[in-house]
Amino acid sequence: MAALNSAETIGPAKASVPPAGIGTESDAWVLETLRRYEPATMHTQHPVVWDRASGSRVYDRDGRSWLDWTSGILTANAGHARAEVVDAITEQARQGLLHAYMFPTRVRARVVRALSELSGFAQSVLYTTGAEAVEGALKISSRHAIARRPAQQPGRRPVVITFEGAFHGRTLGAQLAGGLAAQRDWAPELDEAFVRVPFPTRGEAWSPEVIEAALREIGAGPEDVTCVMGEIYQGSTLRQIDPAAARALREWCTRHGVLLVFDEIQSGFGRTGALFAYEHIGVRPDLLLAAKGLSGSLPISAVLVGDPSFTEVVRPGELTSTHSGNPISLAAAEANLALFADGRIVAEAARRGQQLADGLADWVAGKPQGRRIIGTMGMIAGVACTDDRGSLDPVSSRRMAAECVERGLLVCVPSTLGGAMLKIMPPVTTSESELAEALAIFEAAADAVQLG
Repeated sequence: MAALNSAETIGPAKASVPPAGIGTESDAWVLETLRRYEPATMHTQHPVVWDRASGSRVYDRDGRSWLDWTSGILTANAGHARAEVVDAITEQARQGLLHAYMFPTRVRARVVRALSELSGFAQSVLYTTGAEAVEGALKISSRHAIARRPAQQPGRRPVVITFEGAFHGRTLGAQLAGGLAAQRDWAPELDEAFVRVPFPTRGEAWSPEVIEAALREIGAGPEDVTCVMGEIYQGSTLRQIDPAAARALREWCTRHGVLLVFDEIQSGFGRTGALFAYEHIGVRPDLLLAAKGLSGSLPISAVLVGDPSFTEVVRPGELTSTHSGNPISLAAAEANLALFADGRIVAEAARRGQQLADGLADWVAGKPQGRRIIGTMGMIAGVACTDDRGSLDPVSSRRMAAECVERGLLVCVPSTLGGAMLKIMPPVTTSESELAEALAIFEAAADAVQLG
């Protein structure tokens, strides 16, 4: 067998040579380089090369701008590159403290205090991503469940209750907790620890008896449950939880000593017209998961803990994470949290959310047989194009997203619902005139696709 020519076979791939100087690379070079050095699965959105973003707009290097209906996927709630956040990041970097692991820092102390003052929860466990917060909540809940289990049942493994259609992240525990079978078919067969029940959709009859029935099928009972984890609206489907069902769920969890966990990674920080979406239904969880809009920019997440007794049973060091207390991310979070402290951004988000809902209702009225609203809640909405039979039409939806980009509006097309849903997530600080402009572009794009 001939020897491999390492220079030709396993050496670095040849790529187009970038222009001299950082930041001078052409868009074509960027797209080609990403295509060559990243897997195709990373490239699911329209190929707009972001150069900068400010407020509700994104810009390329040539100065072309787009109104942003993605918020960087629900992150830049208070707008891109808020001056207060940029200044805080810059000042923290100038102080020379870029990383501190879990050692105490002033900025970490200020952020956990601010989170408690703003949310009313007693403690915060800081992480980097939403999925990591999910994993932390699963661990806290499990330790709490093991500690409360009667001594005669030491061998019973705790069970996590989640809901069909849920999405909680892409790490192993978060995917197993999720209710989308296609997104966990890569995972080991550990499903017996995760019991998924129908989501209590708004307006539908639902009872916690469905939980107990599902537990009986695996020979378990309420005493084996570590937590119930759900969303106020499901990020994958935009279905909203029924308030009466949520109250029944809260009562069931309290009666059986089970922790109720609300995943507000997508819905928190004004997105729904309330600081947290659970405020709309008046049902308070034991653990609240926050991320995305927490800093408005840099990676940080948190498990907000309602009662310190929930974490007393966790072993020392068991909730730590290398970058969870990163000073730069915390500086961004501190400045961002201050923006929400007086409630004005949240109140404005409620007004803009109504404008968005009204505008989308007009959009559907223009062609009711070809358009559908999947769901709306404040400054989050999902819509889709439909075919002649009224079925979701992913091809037309993707064509419409591309048409929006050509006309100056960025819209996200997630993989859920067969890629048929256009997910609308403007910064909650989008102005009335900016939202009206975006709705007009959206209407024109739909007309071009459906009438052209």
